[in-house]
Amino acid sequence: MFNGIQPRKYREVLSCLNATVREYPRGAHIVELGEQSHNTGVLLDGTMEEFFYDENGNQISICRFCPGEVFGAELACTGWTASPVCLRASSDCTVMQLDFSALMSQKTLTCPCRMQVTANLMQDMAQQLLFFNTKVRILAQKRLRDRLKIYLQTLTPDEKGCYSLPYTRTELADFLCVDRSALSVSCAGCAMRGSLIFPVQRFTC
Repeated sequence: MFNGIQPRKYREVLSCLNATVREYPRGAHIVELGEQSHNTGVLLDGTMEEFFYDENGNQISICRFCPGEVFGAELACTGWTASPVCLRASSDCTVMQLDFSALMSQKTLTCPCRMQVTANLMQDMAQQLLFFNTKVRILAQKRLRDRLKIYLQTLTPDEKGCYSLPYTRTELADFLCVDRSALSVSCAGCAMRGSLIFPVQRFTC
């Protein structure tokens, strides 16, 4: 978010965006579905997950935020409409809350720092749009194996060709919108090749 801005200007930018730091315990809801929340900013530490519920009450995973990533900027740019998603801390996390709506004022046109932050946010949202295009492509696949294959193409393997996934099996099943048992069967072949590593448990799958 501060790319292209001189370090000596950071304090000024944070003041313009009314920056505050908050901590959330694991499982805390940061933004509720339908809430007209002003809770936007940058994740400093920990992880957060964005999701919604389908008509049957099942959780549908959208994406996961890692440290350094911006969240909620699209709501600020649309005038604080009701949130169509939930945002929850998937681990203890620290966020820097920022009022991105301040960038929509006339002052932005005369402030180089505000203009740079706006340009950086546009780039960030463009990257998110590319991610969602990939997510649509994943969900358009009828075969589970194809969904998994396309998802893996978005990751970078290590020098041994092994993928370290940011999700557990259950979380990955939610992200791909597939049955966990079926996913385990599909991953069995990958386990034999040792090409997947899930977090926490640290086993190959």
